[in-house]
Amino acid sequence: MDPQAHMQASERGRDIWEGLGSCELCPRACRVDRLAGQKGFCGLDAQVRCFREMLFDREESILNPSHQLYLAGCNLRCTFCSVQEWNAEPHVAPLMDVAEMAELVRLRRRQGAKTLNLLGGEPAVSVHGVLELLAALEPEVTVVWNSNMYYNRHVAEALNGLVDIYLADLKCWDTRCAEGLLGARDYLATVKGNILGAMGRGMVIVRHVLIPGHMDCCLRPILNWLACEARDVLVSLRGDYVPPALGPAPTGYLDRRDLDLACSMARDLGLRLIQ
Repeated sequence: MDPQAHMQASERGRDIWEGLGSCELCPRACRVDRLAGQKGFCGLDAQVRCFREMLFDREESILNPSHQLYLAGCNLRCTFCSVQEWNAEPHVAPLMDVAEMAELVRLRRRQGAKTLNLLGGEPAVSVHGVLELLAALEPEVTVVWNSNMYYNRHVAEALNGLVDIYLADLKCWDTRCAEGLLGARDYLATVKGNILGAMGRGMVIVRHVLIPGHMDCCLRPILNWLACEARDVLVSLRGDYVPPALGPAPTGYLDRRDLDLACSMARDLGLRLIQ
């Protein structure tokens, strides 16, 4: 974290908190009064809930060991989500106590964590709690914003200087895929803008989990766009797609040959692949 931005974290958190009276943190712009207990698409009021934290060593290698902090609630409805229950009913997750979590972050650092990995769900819908937590930590903590990148400029501005590494989960490309698989027809335009904006603010890793049957509609145009518009980012291609029991997402596993082909395509385009 940048020390000057760190000094502003509490103030930024208060500004975001006040905006929850008519929430517009993401493009859905629900405008519900989360301060009064109303819940928008993300299923959250103003309270921040954490359903899991752990030291993890199977993220991208430059992040490991990583202290993962899972925040409940999400502004997408990915049909292949591995933590779907915490997004469908985020209110059942425990409330996050900021002081206790700050001590846990320090403990995990002593245990070897190189990074603090904020994910979910989607951390953007709880960004006020994230800012409060970061204000309680030392600026030496290396912060990873592990996000679907589907949020508005208020979030991007609040995070500026506080995030060291943006781990951007670029899920799909085709509008029909975004609507059918994520429940967000406007997904791509928002995410592209946030990825490009993040490039001037910290290290950016674009992660794409390959979805079976979506090589031509999603993978190829994603790689081509990165090669043309975001060549400086690091690219992580993942073959760990977990199929849901029922559609509309593909219900089979990825063929290993598709992952090999994807990596070959990325290299041919001159992209900076990492594992």
